[in-house]
Amino acid sequence: MSKKKQYKNITEICKEIDLIIENKNNKNDYKYLYSDLLHALQRAIDYSEIVIFCNTVLKIAKTKNRILRYLEKDFWDFINKLPFQLLLIQRIEIIEDEKIEPNIDYDNQGKKILSRLIGLSKEIIELPDNNSKGSKLRRASALRLIADLINYYHIPEAKNLFINSIKSKNKDEQFRALEGLENYYEVTEDEIDDGLVKVLNEIIKETDDRTVASTCLQIQINAGIIDEMTAICEIDDWKDENYD
Repeated sequence: MSKKKQYKNITEICKEIDLIIENKNNKNDYKYLYSDLLHALQRAIDYSEIVIFCNTVLKIAKTKNRILRYLEKDFWDFINKLPFQLLLIQRIEIIEDEKIEPNIDYDNQGKKILSRLIGLSKEIIELPDNNSKGSKLRRASALRLIADLINYYHIPEAKNLFINSIKSKNKDEQFRALEGLENYYEVTEDEIDDGLVKVLNEIIKETDDRTVASTCLQIQINAGIIDEMTAICEIDDWKDENYD
């Protein structure tokens, strides 16, 4: 009879990462940490665990280690599942358009957790971009989290974070930034400035990715400066330029 797997909790997972960083991991069972992370999503998660987890993600980002590059994707996958986990498992109350800022000790446990995750994302984006695969992954993943959360909360710093990344040579980072602006102008009545419109139109001309071009046009639709028919004509012109 097979022995039932004993899943590690978040604190234990983070201790495993510390062992890898210190070159003290002799068990070579790190590949199973993803299943531990998925299992952790099935129960309520304490804020104290999230603090430890975020600190560990920052350690991973700052450490050159082949094993950690393999695991980093799993950690960001876990992070981007957390908002839905808080909604479905922990039943947190979300008040639409409520303001949330990074690293604030809110009374609401779920909001406090999301605030720490926003803080982590901001710290990751502020790290030097060395154009490595790891840097590309974490920057795009951090923007993805914020892009998802602005559908629920008003995040004052979100717009600037997105704008700073829309011309990134990292295609995933660029797309997540554009996706964030699409969501931003869907939920806000802020006017879009001419400079941003100019940049979006430049991206449309330069990109060979239809999804990127369409997202740039959808941002302008959401901001109320073009209608859907205009966008259809624009994408038809783009296809004529880019498709044989």
